Formats: sequence, structure tokens, C-alpha cells
Amino acid sequence: MSSPWTPRRNASPENSRLLIERAHEELVAGNDADRRLLDVRPLVRDSWRRSIDSLVGAEGLPPLALTFEELEELRLTHPLASVMDMIRSLLIPGDPGESGVAVAVGDASGRLLWVEGDRGVRRLTGDMGFVAGADWSEDAVGTAAPGTAIRLDRSVQIRGAEHFNRHVQPWSCTAAPVHDPETRRILGVIDVTGGDTVVTPQAQLLVDATARAVEGELLLARMRERPLRQAQGPDGAR
Repeated sequence: MSSPWTPRRNASPENSRLLIERAHEELVAGNDADRRLLDVRPLVRDSWRRSIDSLVGAEGLPPLALTFEELEELRLTHPLASVMDMIRSLLIPGDPGESGVAVAVGDASGRLLWVEGDRGVRRLTGDMGFVAGADWSEDAVGTAAPGTAIRLDRSVQIRGAEHFNRHVQPWSCTAAPVHDPETRRILGVIDVTGGDTVVTPQAQLLVDATARAVEGELLLARMRERPLRQAQGPDGAR
């Protein structure tokens, strides 16, 4: 099966990278009223300002929020563990190691639990701290699709220079939150990171659809379990 992340000819950025980089430099320098900020999408501009308010540095690696033992425990117990095969099949079909993207799944706090996909992309993004166990919440790393999607409770695309952290600016990403199918609270986030192919409208539709498919599968699993639990009784005995 071919990868959905194959480059397409007509992909083009919303704004030039140079304009966004200059606006970012001005904001980080304290020039919040600089006219160049008008060249930046409001979603990104608002996130940059939240990043500054949270005292996020424009450089530096995100903190490792989980020990190896804590990460392993969460991978076993997190609600999204049961749907990882579905996420892999929808977002990195074929040979994941040559997909051209990294796919990350995090918890509701923005801590990455799984980072899979293209070997080369994972090696390069690992240098900026995009690894399992790292905190990619907006309060920790600034504007980036995983944390901003959780913050806004909606799917988000962040292209290159729109990232608050300069180390992340060579990359683009699309992320969508995953909700509990009954309570609607956020369970976690699904993110795809790579080149410009991951911030097309089609990419956002695919990531959104994956999140909705995951929610549907979680609901079906619960519906299958309920009759069994009722038959077993409160103490688990038949």
C-alpha cells in the first residue's frame, strides 16, 4: 500500500517562511505590536503569545516527563493502547520505516507515549526531543500541533516557522485530540510530523478521521464488554 504522505506538486505555504520568521523574532524580542505579526495566522499568533506568557523558551529541548518505568506502565494501561494497531494501519500503511513521517500518540497532558514511523524522520526529530516520554504540551514547548490541539480541543496544523521553538521550525505537523466516546473528555492526541505533505487539507482530514475512528472503536469495545460484565456480576463471578 502506498503512503498517504507522498509529496504533491501543488502544496504551497499560507505565508512565506521569511515573513513568519521575522514576526517570530519581533515577538520574542518583545515587540508585540510589530506589524509583521499580522502576517501570522491568528491561531498561531495567539499560541505564540500564550507561549510567552507561560515563559516557554524559544530554544531548548522539551522536558522528559516520564521515566522508562512510568512510560511502560502508561503504555500498558492507557485507553489508546488498545487502538494503536488501528492508528498504525490508517496513518502509516505499508512499510512504516519508510513512510516519510513520524506518528506520535500522546496522553491528555501532551506527554508522548508512542513515536513511530519513518526511521530517518524519527532520528532527526529525536534530536529536538520528539521522543516517547517527552512533554509536548503547549506550556512546555510552545506552539506545536500536539500541545496546541489539546489546548484548543480541535485539530491543528502547524507549518515550519509557525512553531514557537526554533529547533522545531524545520518540521511541520498535524494533530487531533481523541475524546472519550461517552464523556467527551480528552484522552490523548494523535500527531503526524514531517514535511509539507503533513499540513495539507487532505492530511488534516485523514488525521481527524483517524481520531474519530479510534473513538468509534473505543465505544464498540465498551459495548462488547458490558454484557460480559453484567453476566459476571459485581464480584466478577458468574
